[in-house]
Amino acid sequence: MGDIADMILEGLLDEETGEYIGDQNKEIYGTESPGFPISYERDRRNPEKTNCPICGRRVKVAGLRDHTRDVHGGSA
Repeated sequence: MGDIADMILEGLLDEETGEYIGDQNKEIYGTESPGFPISYERDRRNPEKTNCPICGRRVKVAGLRDHTRDVHGGSA
């Protein structure tokens, strides 16, 4: 493979943006190259989640009302 693809697979470059993330990896994993593809961009995009107060399932904050209505037959 090419150098860039190898760096993505090693975890030196963000797998979605191609940005160098070795410094962030060193803080989290203790090494610049954790040995697997990783994306911090995806983590920043993921919506905030909360636990359903009825069943405890992890759901998106924006979808809690729909979850409660659809699964538990009530309204939030």
